[in-house]
Amino acid sequence: MDVNTIGKRYAMIGGVAFLSAILVISMTASSASAHMRQLLTIGGKKYLLEVGSQVEPPYVGEKNAVQFFAWTPDPKDPLNDSAKGIKNITGLDKTVNVIVSAGPVSKRLDFTPSTTNTAEYDATFFPTAQTTYTYTLVGKVNNTPIHISYRCVPGAGDDTPGNNTKATISSGVVRVMVAGGYACPIPKVSIP
Repeated sequence: MDVNTIGKRYAMIGGVAFLSAILVISMTASSASAHMRQLLTIGGKKYLLEVGSQVEPPYVGEKNAVQFFAWTPDPKDPLNDSAKGIKNITGLDKTVNVIVSAGPVSKRLDFTPSTTNTAEYDATFFPTAQTTYTYTLVGKVNNTPIHISYRCVPGAGDDTPGNNTKATISSGVVRVMVAGGYACPIPKVSIP
């Protein structure tokens, strides 16, 4: 085999490796925003609450966080967290906590407001098991007690089908619409 043929083969292998890396990065980037959005009426006022894992997909044993966003929705496009008329809600870290449940085990965590987005709150934890996780927001919004659950779905993402059926969650809390979803923790695979 001559030097040119060997060089061409290495170039082809390098090109395939580069394209594979681009594909993996683009798949990871698109799944990083997987969250469940709920349009709710709380104490007579509309809220768009979005919850998911900060790192998607979450890996068992690796640091992650419950990521929670809160907005006053745009009446023209209420489930769109990028709509022009949307308004960030601040200060909920003082009145809302999250209960992270994995099977029969649960832990209550405090939220910390994000330093980069006034609508974002984070509660750090380490997923310890490959199972279904539920993130339950508890506390008060608009002086109304809340207990709103978001459950992971294996392989879920922002394109997970929604539900437009109104449902009373608790006294003063009505779910108007729900869309999207977030993935359950998966085992970390190491390649030798």
